[in-house]
Order: sequence, then C-alpha cells, then structure tokens
Amino acid sequence: MIQTKKEAISSESRDPIFRDLVLKTQIGKKIPTCMQCGVCAGSCPVSNEMDYTPRQIVRMIQLGLKQEVLNSNTIWICTTCFSCSVRCPRGIHPTELMETLKPLAIAEGIENKNTRFDHIFSDMVKKKGRSSEFLLISKYSLSDPGMIKQAPFGLSLITKGKLPLSVDRMEDTGELEAIFKLGDKARDKMTGDSREDSRESDAGEKEKTEEEEK
Repeated sequence: MIQTKKEAISSESRDPIFRDLVLKTQIGKKIPTCMQCGVCAGSCPVSNEMDYTPRQIVRMIQLGLKQEVLNSNTIWICTTCFSCSVRCPRGIHPTELMETLKPLAIAEGIENKNTRFDHIFSDMVKKKGRSSEFLLISKYSLSDPGMIKQAPFGLSLITKGKLPLSVDRMEDTGELEAIFKLGDKARDKMTGDSREDSRESDAGEKEKTEEEEK
C-alpha cells in the first residue's frame, strides 16, 4: 500500500485561486459540504494504489493544495466505477471530480506514467472508435520499459485466445468526434479560466508590492 505524505501544510502552499476554480465548476460546487466521512475511500476498489484517497483529494482541494492534488496519481488511477459517487451522502461525485482535475493537470504540463496511459487510450478511441487490448498494451509498453516483464503473460493470453490481435474500427465515428470536440472545448475553457485567474492574481500581487514600496 502506498503511504500518504505527512508533511505539515504551510500557508504558502495553499492556492486559493485553484480552490475557487474547482469550486466554481458544476462538479465542485458541493465540495465545501464534504464532512470527511470516508465513504468514498472505503468504496474505492483501487484506493490502495493511490497516493491520496478520494476523501483526501477533496479535503486538499478545500485547502487549495494545487500542486499536491494535480501531481497526485489518484486522478489518473480512478477506474470510474462510480461507487464513490453513488454512495456519497453529500452528492459530491468524486468520480466526475477526477475527470475535472485531469485537464488542469495537463494544462500545468504534469506528466507521469498514468497520464501516458490515458493519452494512448483516448487517442486510440478517438481514431478507431473502439479500444484494442493488444494495441493498447503494445503502445503503452513502448512508453514504459518495465512492461517487458509482462511479455510472457501476454504471450500466454494470445496462445489461449484471450487477447485477440484483430483491431476493430467503428464504421461511423462522427458522433464520437463530436463528443471529443465538446470535451476539448470544455477543457480549453477551464484551463483558460485558470490562466486568467492566475494573471489577475499576479497583477494584484504586483500592485500590492508597489504600494508597499511607496
């Protein structure tokens, strides 16, 4: 099990702009009501692989811990099973929250092995309309040399007919392309709002500094 970080939180590490940006979204508006009951963490089937549980992510957003949240592997490991969203007594929907945080992390240039997998999967679905397990594993293995250790297991799956080599393609991907365009538009708007808020904050800090110097 991955151990969570225990460093003390300083006021300098808090980013109220990031906090307010997330809270202004449709998914984030209920975050302030979180009572830290732990139902989401207890319901999550992969919380043992996360550096922060969904409960901790929600609390860190309340505190404005931007870097800790966006650098966490939690937002990429989430399997979108919706167990947490269904059971949350406050209706916070942590599953959808993870999807809201991903474009913010991408806009910050944050990359890790989990983001690479997400990109490979989404690119495949965007081009072909379907996911091929064989193609997905092959492409991801090229980006992660450690995956070579899984080669014997993969070969055994192929010989037993459990891993088909054929790659199917959706006949009409028009509706799928429209969905991706809507997603790109929403991501660009969110990241644009984040940059605008950052510029306003920098301008405010500059004015404050100039006034103090006077």
